[in-house]
Amino acid sequence: MSFINKVIYLSIFSVISLVFVKGQKKVPFAVVKADDRYANVRVHKDDYRKIIDKVRMKKGDAFVYVKPAPGETDWIWIKYPEKAAIEKPFVRYDSLNNEGMVNKERIVFVDQLPHYTPSKSKNGRSLIFTDNSNPKIPTAQRSKVVIDIYPSNAGFRKQEKDAEGNIKTIDKVKPWGIDKELPEGMTEIKSIRVQQPGRGSVFVREAIKNIFQPTMDFEKIGVTAIDNDHIFLYMINGSGANRYTTLWTIKEGRAISQIIFKNPE
Repeated sequence: MSFINKVIYLSIFSVISLVFVKGQKKVPFAVVKADDRYANVRVHKDDYRKIIDKVRMKKGDAFVYVKPAPGETDWIWIKYPEKAAIEKPFVRYDSLNNEGMVNKERIVFVDQLPHYTPSKSKNGRSLIFTDNSNPKIPTAQRSKVVIDIYPSNAGFRKQEKDAEGNIKTIDKVKPWGIDKELPEGMTEIKSIRVQQPGRGSVFVREAIKNIFQPTMDFEKIGVTAIDNDHIFLYMINGSGANRYTTLWTIKEGRAISQIIFKNPE
């Protein structure tokens, strides 16, 4: 079984298995909680009891929940990205090669965090998420995340296919939500904007490139936050064999990372 297939299986298992998870039902993403500031990941080899290393994850660091740790009541098994020695402004992770155990008291599931309120623009092309947690803040000054979704122009871009005829890359970047052909009426994310008092940003192109067939269903998308400095956007996009799940981490108004993997229905 390939690594991606394992992630698919374990991700589906995590959603159905609610052994200790209270309310976590949409996506398997979790992050280090605000009140803990950090969490140590116990890295194991072969035997679950044999700890070979400890990795410190900081507040807001995101990872994928896999399952309850075998024989443990206070620990869960996770997969998490390996950060580069030299930190980049933005990085997309489409495989998670590291795994270990983390204490469940130090983490929170992304869809258990306070949610921004969703709405749509008048033309129906933009999804708007507004932080309405503090009614004393004037509406115009509340934090927002705006996702613009439009018809795709991928048909005019350079494609490369693999031996099975699947579209391998578009403009040298792996596509998501498609396989052998571009579906009629295909859409894609054109931009994601963060609007906050005193700061704001537009996601870099690398953070949204080739994110096809994005959902417009508020049951499959959400924006949550630990605080104004740590915001998370998750989406379940595509359908059938081409469904995929993704999470962006927004720190201090700027997208810094994305976890993305395929999980067919």
